[in-house]
Amino acid sequence: MSAKPHPKTDLPRQILNTIRSVWPDGVVQIHPELIEDSYFHELHPKLHRSLSNIEGASLHYERGTNEPRQREDDWDSRWSHTTPIEENTYSYHLFFVCPNDKLFRYEAETEQPDEKDPDVEEPVAGHGFIGCVVGVSFLARFAIVALNSFQEYENGCRTCPGLDFWVFDEAGRRLSAEEYFYGQVGYEGVRILQSLCDRIAKVLQAHHITVLGEQDQQKAVPWLRAGEEVLQEEGPVTVKSAFFFEAL
Repeated sequence: MSAKPHPKTDLPRQILNTIRSVWPDGVVQIHPELIEDSYFHELHPKLHRSLSNIEGASLHYERGTNEPRQREDDWDSRWSHTTPIEENTYSYHLFFVCPNDKLFRYEAETEQPDEKDPDVEEPVAGHGFIGCVVGVSFLARFAIVALNSFQEYENGCRTCPGLDFWVFDEAGRRLSAEEYFYGQVGYEGVRILQSLCDRIAKVLQAHHITVLGEQDQQKAVPWLRAGEEVLQEEGPVTVKSAFFFEAL
């Protein structure tokens, strides 16, 4: 029996052929062998070194396939100050690179239960960093580069950046990263950030990794569907969610 033809699409041929190769059955899901046998593991030391050597910037954070995550649903702080940890699996490696200039640093604060009275929250000081988040898919030689921020606190906690940027103004309108960070670092600061993103893209391209543009990322792939373990927002699977996703 011949394979069922896919609907017509305006996807670039490279992306289309890769999607058909990675997901021949039309279901996006975590296959351990896709992660374990990924091209990325051999490439990682070279890519790490290249990103670390970008002039005027620092590689501040990395995350591989797993990220410890606090689970609050069944945790009772009256009995333990240690929150249970669970790990989800990511289909991509994440880097965070930020300019060295102090313009891209800021004071941050979070809260934690007081040691003597868990019902009382006490402030914890920290530092924030504004920079570029870089996602490199384990599944294919595709990457996403975007603006985001990272916070770390004196108690060892941190708020790690993601590939999506979710900030809203007082009217409920979702702001782009450029709009939001313009309010923090001004026009010149945003220009420096965009320049850093461009230099990161050139590093990735030198390692034969294609950086997906915003328009291509958002294109729907109507014949794909997310598997049960994949955390998927409502709506169709997109190019972005076909290669960059989180699974239980």
